[in-house]
Parts: sequence; structure tokens; C-alpha cells
Amino acid sequence: MTAETSQTLDRGLRVLKLLADTDHGLTVTELAAKLGVNRTVVYRLLATLEQHSLVRRDLGGRARVGLGVLGLAHQVHPLLREAALPALRSLAEDIGATAHLTLVDGSEALAVAVVEPTWTDYHVAYRTGFRHPLDRGAAGRAILAGRGMQPTPDGSRWERFADAHESQDDREGHEGRDGGQDPADDDGSAMVRIGTAPVATSLATDQVRYVLTHGELEAGASGAAAPLLGVPGVEGSVGVVMLSEAVPERVGPRVVEAATEVSDALR
Repeated sequence: MTAETSQTLDRGLRVLKLLADTDHGLTVTELAAKLGVNRTVVYRLLATLEQHSLVRRDLGGRARVGLGVLGLAHQVHPLLREAALPALRSLAEDIGATAHLTLVDGSEALAVAVVEPTWTDYHVAYRTGFRHPLDRGAAGRAILAGRGMQPTPDGSRWERFADAHESQDDREGHEGRDGGQDPADDDGSAMVRIGTAPVATSLATDQVRYVLTHGELEAGASGAAAPLLGVPGVEGSVGVVMLSEAVPERVGPRVVEAATEVSDALR
């Protein structure tokens, strides 16, 4: 038996989702067409949402998501942390390195949960709330990899995997031991490598990309991270950071496993 639902509430939530999916906002006419209702209904929905600061209208009359959603989004982080902690604890103890859950915040990567290993003599102190650009560090780069991006062979920029047109000889010249790109600074102080690991998820068995970095955010520190995949409305990564010159070979597939566990917990 199907539970009774509120048609008005359903339409209001659909309005928010439609507005969240556009950068330029939508007019009343556009919303009415997408919802399949008349303009009067849309006006009432927008007026109600505006009263709660969930929607705003610009001078041109286009509706956009309002600042009120930030207050709601702020409460999501504790829920994400709670769901991710079991997998992060297991990852930190297994690898002996600081594990973290990182989410997108604008153009930056934001650490929202951090777990340190209990048995190591020393490990990297990595604080919740730490921010860095998406294109620096394993956590941010893994998020870009989850978007279908990869670094060019010289590491100067990121491009979509589908847009890479290197010859086989060029690829072989830049491959790391895991088959990923291996751009480095001339002095070898910084490194980025992309690998793949097979993983069986609730969606399918697939090859999931992970990113290994060294010396990008902190001299002497290495990182490994894999993106969260298949979680609507959540864009992030799970990874570890350690004081070492190289990331052990098993770490890449292990962070993919942990990221998959967190993704499954959030679905």
C-alpha cells in the first residue's frame, strides 16, 4: 500500500531540486513547464519558499536557491561523519595512517572527518576543517578523478579522460606502476599518480580510480584517496595521509574499498 504524500510539499521539493541543478536560475514560466502546472501554482510555491529563505528571486525575476539552504546543509556534515567513521577507523588502523573524509566546498576540498591510528609511534596530524584547492592533494584530486578528470602528463592542468589523446608511446612514458599518470616536478619533489582497483559495489563491479600524491600539501607527506561514487548530492573522497616517500602498493586499492564502504553507508 502506497503511503499518502503531500502533493504541495512534493512540488516544493521538486522546485528546490530544479533550482539546485541550474547555475542561472529559472523563471516562473520555465518552472511551470518543468513541473507540469500553471504559473499560479509556481508563484505560490516560490512565495512560500522565499519566506523560509530557501529561494530568492533576482531583479530579472529568475528564481535561485536561497541562502537558507546553507543552514540545512550545515547539519548534513555530522550525519556524514557518523556514517563514515566505522570505515575510516578500519582504514586508519589497517594502514597505520591518518584517514579522512573530504567533501567539496565551493572550489575547495574540506576535511569533515578525521581518524588517527591508535598503534603507530607517529602519524600526520590532520585536522577537521582543513581546506585546500581541489587540484592539490590526493583528497581533492580524487574528487576530480570522480568527475572523470585526470592530470595531463606534465601535471600542468586537468582534462577529462575522454579528452585525452595521447599516443601509446606518450602514455607509456608517463605511466606509474599502477598504470596511471605520473607527472612530477623537475626535482622530483611532487608527484601525482592515478591507478585503478576493481571493487564490487551495490551498483556493479567496476574499476574505480584512486589518486596517489607526494609532497603537494606538505613536504615529505604522501597521500592516497578515492572518490565517493553513486551518492546523490554528495561529492567527496576518502583517503589517508602518511609521512613517507612512497605510498605502499596496497594502499590505493584499500582506500577504494573504504570509499566504497562509505558510499554504501550513505545511500
